[in-house]
Amino acid sequence: MRPPRLSRACLSWLAAGLLAVGIALPGAALAQSNAVGFLPLQGQIAPDGSSVELRWPDANPPRAGNVVVMRRELGETGMASWKTIAPRVGAAFGYRDATTRPGIAYEYRVQREDIRDGHIIDAGIWATGVEVPAQDSRGRVFLVVDETVAEPLAAWLERFEMDLVGDGWQVSRIASPRGDTQDAVATLAMARTLKDEVRKRFWDDPFVDHALILVGSVPMVLSGRAAPDGHDAVPHASDLFYADLDGEWPDDGNGLLRPNYVLGGKIDMQVGRIDFSRIRRGENEIKLLRNYFDKNHAWRMGYIGDIRQGYGKTGYLQVEINGVQNIVGPEAMETGGHHDAGQAHPWLIGVDFGYYAGRLYAQRFSNKAVFAINFGSHKQKIQNGENAMAMLLAQPFYPLAVGWGSRPAWWLNPMALGRSMGESHMRTVNNGVPEEPYPDTMEYLPTGQYVWRNPVWVNLLGDPTLHPFPLAAPGPVTARRSGTAVELSWQASPDPDVLGYRVYRAEAQSGPFLPLTPDAPVTDTGFTDPEPPEAAWYMVRAFGLKDVAAGSFYALSRGQVARPGEPPVVAPDRSLDLAPGDAHPVLTALSDGMIAAPVRGVANASLSREGNAWVLEPHPGFTGQLRLPYMVTNATSSAMGMIEVTVGGP
Repeated sequence: MRPPRLSRACLSWLAAGLLAVGIALPGAALAQSNAVGFLPLQGQIAPDGSSVELRWPDANPPRAGNVVVMRRELGETGMASWKTIAPRVGAAFGYRDATTRPGIAYEYRVQREDIRDGHIIDAGIWATGVEVPAQDSRGRVFLVVDETVAEPLAAWLERFEMDLVGDGWQVSRIASPRGDTQDAVATLAMARTLKDEVRKRFWDDPFVDHALILVGSVPMVLSGRAAPDGHDAVPHASDLFYADLDGEWPDDGNGLLRPNYVLGGKIDMQVGRIDFSRIRRGENEIKLLRNYFDKNHAWRMGYIGDIRQGYGKTGYLQVEINGVQNIVGPEAMETGGHHDAGQAHPWLIGVDFGYYAGRLYAQRFSNKAVFAINFGSHKQKIQNGENAMAMLLAQPFYPLAVGWGSRPAWWLNPMALGRSMGESHMRTVNNGVPEEPYPDTMEYLPTGQYVWRNPVWVNLLGDPTLHPFPLAAPGPVTARRSGTAVELSWQASPDPDVLGYRVYRAEAQSGPFLPLTPDAPVTDTGFTDPEPPEAAWYMVRAFGLKDVAAGSFYALSRGQVARPGEPPVVAPDRSLDLAPGDAHPVLTALSDGMIAAPVRGVANASLSREGNAWVLEPHPGFTGQLRLPYMVTNATSSAMGMIEVTVGGP
């Protein structure tokens, strides 16, 4: 990696373009060295939520300036939301806040200020809380789908919509023309039309949270001319264009947008892209998309497990590494990278420079981090073929969401209390106001080794609504009519953190689902609705308390959905005998609207999708037992079973 830079010609070109539409270039150059250092925080909240201890034992130097401690509720935005609770307490090693209480998620900012002129020496962030309430309703998702992949993905997309509904979202589907045309002007025109549709639907329901998920080759726009990786200044792909509903994003008339940063300094919603069109085309592109939605569903259902470990290395990503420590706890953090530790076993999150050549990710490595931050030359250029971030996302079973870190640094801390990676992405993008003096409007400091404010290249690949620490769902729900009532029954969730279940009802499969048990969870595995409407749909979600490194929060699982007269999905346990080295189909990927897929890989064997079949092949020379967990799903319901495979001797 080289120091990032903007060429003089680039700055002049950008300034002229922006001034032509009445917008001034930010006062601080994008490649300016960051005068604010990083303060690595650690924190611990009392079990009853009555106090929080903040420490910085690894600060360098250990004592410096005057410590200032600020606090706000997690989720608040804007500099005014930070309230100073400890103004200039000297060169302290730590601070105890005894004014906290349970039921609130807190975010802390600690900074050390020079005693002579008050400038910020270093700063850090920590999130914590105890018994933070669960979110029944999350807002609205705009699911934008490339029209050329909609039909072959029909069953997977219908299930994905219900995955979102089952997590508390309302879903609005938008069809998009395929955007891989080589005509930049035509691509930008399609993108502007699509953005107008997103904007229109946003203003139909503006007072809720929103997320935007781009599936397939949705038109990808290029913007600005910058070199955050220190190489030549070039335009960058930016999905932030779609999520910034106030900015107009002027262009040069040739299909290239002008801004290097988000005009106005903020995007209005979470945004992520699930797109493998620059890796594979045709049937193989569809295969990668299907695989992605399979592993996405497995994570949401809790089939992969509640993973609690993280890894990281490289000083470039020290802010992100500290965020991982906030999420999993310092004791569950290992020093390692995507292609050494990251292959050993499943991880919740990993941050690393990564291998330099994206095309080799699928050939030499098999990363197992659910959430990943990558770094390095050219990796932020998601418009390139076989981009390293996209290649990470395309690997089997993991990862599920990938970002390019360090420039700017990503603030992952909200994930410590079960918030989505899309929220962390949004906070990273919305950090500061470009037209205002630095660092007056910066909610998070530092932005990495250099000063970055709202740059256009900060993209998230994958589903932005995914969050850590999933609560395992209950088993499939059976709904039976009994006179005028409907009796529901379900299999208990296997999750030890479950306290009970919440039952919901809707008049359509897509919702909205309203709670029938809002005051207290059902502690049994059954419920009777005495007077339902004729066309009732039901959803059951497990409810529990997740104890995590940052404290605890109440969580809800992905809902299992049913209506009277429909039998539940089943995934029976079964056994299979194979000869050594014998490749054998073990699952039919799609049959009668049912999707079957492995939940994770198998040691001592390979799994591959060949046509409509999943094929298992024991490694050469292996004999013994193999266990393959698998799932059978339709749009509304899901079940997990086990295939026991005996590989015989010679």
